Amino acid sequence: MSKNTITINQLKILCRHVNELSDAGFTENVAVRLLELGANIYAKDLIMGTTTPDYADQFPLWSKAALKAKNAHLKWKYGRYLRVEHGTPRRQFARLVLKAFQRRKLTKPWMDKLCHTKWKVAIITHEEDARLARSKLYKSPEARWEAAKIKF
Repeated sequence: MSKNTITINQLKILCRHVNELSDAGFTENVAVRLLELGANIYAKDLIMGTTTPDYADQFPLWSKAALKAKNAHLKWKYGRYLRVEHGTPRRQFARLVLKAFQRRKLTKPWMDKLCHTKWKVAIITHEEDARLARSKLYKSPEARWEAAKIKF
C-alpha cells in the first residue's frame, strides 16, 4: 500500500473541508481542489493500483486520433498534442463524492462503485479535448466522449 493511498475516512475529512471553506466564503473553485485530488487518487489506486501522477503511457485507452498523432509525431513530447482526459471531469467526480457525503452515503462500497462506473481515463488530442462539454454531467464517460465525436 502506497503512503499516498487515500481512505474513505480521509475523503470524508476532505468533504468536511470543502463545507468549511464554503461556509467561510471561499469559492467552489478553491474549496473543492483537495477533494478533487483525493478522489482522483482514490479512484486511480482502486482501478490501476497506483497513485503516481498521470502520464499518457500509463493508460490503455487511446482515441484513434491520438494514436494517429502519436505515430505522426514520434519525437514530440505528448503534452504538445495529447491530453490525459478524465471521462467524468475531476470536478464533477468530486461533486458526486461531496453529494454522497452530504447524504451520509459515502462508504467504501458506494465509492468503489462510483469509481468503477464513472472514473475512466483516455488519451485524446487537443483538438478532441476542445470539443468536450465541461459543465454537463453525462450518464457515463463513454456518453461524453460520444457526444464529442471521439472515436476509440
